[in-house]
Amino acid sequence: MTATIVSRDRAQNVVNLDNKEIPGVMEAMKMDYELRGTKVDSLPPDGTAVDVKLHERDGRYWVTDVRPLSAGAAPARR
Repeated sequence: MTATIVSRDRAQNVVNLDNKEIPGVMEAMKMDYELRGTKVDSLPPDGTAVDVKLHERDGRYWVTDVRPLSAGAAPARR
């Protein structure tokens, strides 16, 4: 999923992302996501465009593999 980091909550290890639409899955929106596999302090600065791997189970969403988008990057994956 392609998104921009808006903010982060270090205490809860949650990142707020302004994500692009994922057709058939999710509209474009700002949403808090639990970050798994790393700490929010290790993420690029707020305002950075990123590609993340979105996970869902039983209606709960979380993200992993947060990577800054580079110029000319390929479309995001789900």
